[in-house]
Amino acid sequence: MKALVFGGGGSKGSYEVGVCQALNKLGYTFDLVTGVSIGALCGAIYVQQDSQKLVDWINTFQQKDVSESLFMFPNQYSSKDLKGQSADAFFDLFCEDGPSIQPLITRYQKIFDFDRFMGSHIDYACLSYNMSQQKPQAFYKSEMTKENVIKQIFSSTAYFPAFNLIKINGEYYADGGYAHSVPYELAQEMGATSLIAIDISDFEIPDPFQSDENHLLIRPLMKLKYYLDFSGADLTPQIMEGYLETLKYLNKAPGYLYTFYEEDWKDMLTLEKIGIEIIKKAGKKADLKELPEALKEIYTFLFQYVPRPLNNKYSNEYILGRVLEAIGCICGLELFQQYHFKDFLKQILIHLENFNADPNTLPYQIEYRFMEMKGARDLIVFFHSAFLSYGLHLPEGFDKLKEKYLLPYYIAIAWIVLDKCRLLLDL
Repeated sequence: MKALVFGGGGSKGSYEVGVCQALNKLGYTFDLVTGVSIGALCGAIYVQQDSQKLVDWINTFQQKDVSESLFMFPNQYSSKDLKGQSADAFFDLFCEDGPSIQPLITRYQKIFDFDRFMGSHIDYACLSYNMSQQKPQAFYKSEMTKENVIKQIFSSTAYFPAFNLIKINGEYYADGGYAHSVPYELAQEMGATSLIAIDISDFEIPDPFQSDENHLLIRPLMKLKYYLDFSGADLTPQIMEGYLETLKYLNKAPGYLYTFYEEDWKDMLTLEKIGIEIIKKAGKKADLKELPEALKEIYTFLFQYVPRPLNNKYSNEYILGRVLEAIGCICGLELFQQYHFKDFLKQILIHLENFNADPNTLPYQIEYRFMEMKGARDLIVFFHSAFLSYGLHLPEGFDKLKEKYLLPYYIAIAWIVLDKCRLLLDL
């Protein structure tokens, strides 16, 4: 039995919608879906096999469509003697008239089709956390009715205190993420023998399990928007990110941060082989060994963190291409669209050869980042010119500069490789 598992993460669920689009395009089918929090909502729509509704829903989202009185609990300063009573007694007092997610429920009901959901061959369960009994609790499709389905699914999204607790049959429920942010174990308990799980939890949280031949974990390579940012303008790019990264996780597209087409791999491999040969002939084998660590410094400069690793059938042979991708970032090329590799290289070359035309084109919000990027561009030109002058054999006087400015140093080498591959790749 094959399962698709949707993790929780608030507005980051837009990434999961992109994953669904990719899985549908590639013809993947599942027997079972489990979800928690936003994943419970996405998963239920996936079960009714109408994922396009999720795309349309997110594209038009506004912050006001989520809740009323966000973070406001009218009775937060009220208290009374509750000695000897259960926690529910205090929940009753504190949460009365608290933040309501009725706007979100109302919008969701417009895309949720109970008859299609129940009529689908795909089984379903969502995970919530029973605050009254202090334990996780699953709600299963087989037990859902037209009257209770919305409340049970939304009990999994009650991320207290951002949203109010939900009361069902006299007991309080909170976000299922209190127990497990990726409910893959629930899928296994329901009979899943293989699964694809989408984990959109915070970037620093360790993987819940390791991928193997039967279990694939999909996690965003880049940091997503804040989990309470429900602006459609911010969420729409994350749909595309989920789509493209799923193609890469499933070996249907080469690339790392950028995404290319399967038919491009031959050209990408040609550039890798020629580039590595050029570097070796120039006596720079040491540079190749240092490249993985240098890339970490490059990513830290570009994003202020190192993206997650990606392991697929292309990864081990994709080395210099990652430096070319760093050039794409410096040139301001859009990350979340699919490129043909040659077109990508042509755009890079145009930018490299015209850095002085408009040095401040990257959309950074903080002024000093403009200045840093301009400095990086100038240093790339500096090292490139030096390599041309010395035939890739820079004298010792450049050693300290290389040590301090790894990003422009390696990008200048990649630029030289591109220059030498122009004719062969018809650039």
